[in-house]
Amino acid sequence: MAAVLAVSLVVAGCGAGDDGGSGSGEPRRGGTLSYAVNVEAASLDPASCGVQSFDRCAPIFGTLLRYDLDKKEFVGQMAESFSTTDGVSWTLKLRSGVKFSDGTPFDADAVVFNWDRVKDPATLSPALRVTQGMTWKATDPRTVTVTLDKPNYQLPWALVRGLSAIGSPTAIQKAGADVGNAPVGAGPFVLKKWTRNSQLELTRNPDYFETGLPYLDGLVVKVIGADDQRLNALRSGEIDVDWSLLTKDARAIEAEGGYDVYRVPLVGGTGLQFNENDAVVKDEGLRKAMLLAFDSAQINNAVYPGDAPVDAFLRPDAAERDDAMGRFPDKNLAEAQRLFDDYLARTGKSGETVTFTCYAGVPALEQVAQLIQSQMQQINGLTFKLNPVDGATLSQASSKREFQTIMGATLSQEMDRLYDVFHSEGALNVMSYANPKVDEALAVTRSSNDRNEVTTAYKTVVGEISKDGPLRTWRYQTGHLYVKKKVKGIVVAGTNSGASAYFQYAWLG
Repeated sequence: MAAVLAVSLVVAGCGAGDDGGSGSGEPRRGGTLSYAVNVEAASLDPASCGVQSFDRCAPIFGTLLRYDLDKKEFVGQMAESFSTTDGVSWTLKLRSGVKFSDGTPFDADAVVFNWDRVKDPATLSPALRVTQGMTWKATDPRTVTVTLDKPNYQLPWALVRGLSAIGSPTAIQKAGADVGNAPVGAGPFVLKKWTRNSQLELTRNPDYFETGLPYLDGLVVKVIGADDQRLNALRSGEIDVDWSLLTKDARAIEAEGGYDVYRVPLVGGTGLQFNENDAVVKDEGLRKAMLLAFDSAQINNAVYPGDAPVDAFLRPDAAERDDAMGRFPDKNLAEAQRLFDDYLARTGKSGETVTFTCYAGVPALEQVAQLIQSQMQQINGLTFKLNPVDGATLSQASSKREFQTIMGATLSQEMDRLYDVFHSEGALNVMSYANPKVDEALAVTRSSNDRNEVTTAYKTVVGEISKDGPLRTWRYQTGHLYVKKKVKGIVVAGTNSGASAYFQYAWLG
């Protein structure tokens, strides 16, 4: 792993976190831990859930690599190592004797099968474009060799997220179209029951490769949309761990005592996202008018009191931010109206309607959507129509590019996520956003292994996407886990939606 560990020092990004992996006392076996999140997963297909649903995916499938937030380096998880000398040729070495929970071998052929599914457009994997310019083959039962068409020193991140989940080929073929509901992995837990929009019940995998793990008999992942309801569930003992993005709740729970709070400052945030391929929204003047009507201070004052307004894509103390390169446009309703009137004149229209696909059933985000609606409709002649849907439907609309504007997000522990979201050929660029300066700079972030050069390139990226505003965020977000003191051994993970944990290491004291 020497080459990969050297790489990790360059690609760590700005998301450091508390890692309570050491726990306290001698680990105990037994019990069921209950963990609550805010939205349901769309699917447990390993080709998609590695990107979209870490909380459910990692317990079942594990991840090929893990990024250690404490050490700021990649470590082997389901895989033993992933190494390179030039950023082009990579070698994935698997562990010996690992089996899926159905008894079939977790081997190089299984990795190839899963990655081939990701690469097949018919699978609709959100990690599809990660595989562009990438070929692989099994060279022996424990080895997969990977060849890229150009250097990418950030590739290990793909084995933490998009290409991280490896499912049993036998089970996938047997499940057919139902693959998203019948996951079979080699991770620490196996699926017992999934009641959609309620909870996912998992039990210990007795054949998990890490000796003695997991400590827990079971893991339950509950869906509780409202932040206050999850917090009350934690206080009442209904759950043991609460997922949150709210700093005000973190302060409150710490003051009460009896809980540990784990934090992962995140790259990016949630915001108003534009589909630049839409016949209406592709108009630059219209988008600029809407950006000039956006008011993050109003949103935070009403929904997230104590959080500072957002004036650029990265938080002010980020090493990769340089305000001279660009910031989000300041609110200016007069200029917004002028640009919108110009749009109407150019298109010969008397008014315009733009639809905003947003979350239903998540009170804080419902309130945010209503505030954004009121802000946009300060522009005379613009009707901003809300389309509230559940989390799974919103995720599908995003991945299929079936929206005009949407409550979109990029949240991660690593800066390389920006390549997937904002490069014109990025795996998660649902906006059809294209900026040659961004593409050129993002290419440098992957081709270079020089820390200073990579940081400078990211400054260009952050400046350009702040000026263009394809995703206009309203908060600088931090992922939190609120954990009862009785829960030990938490190993924190940064994810695409906040903070989570590798629960095979958790135990109940």
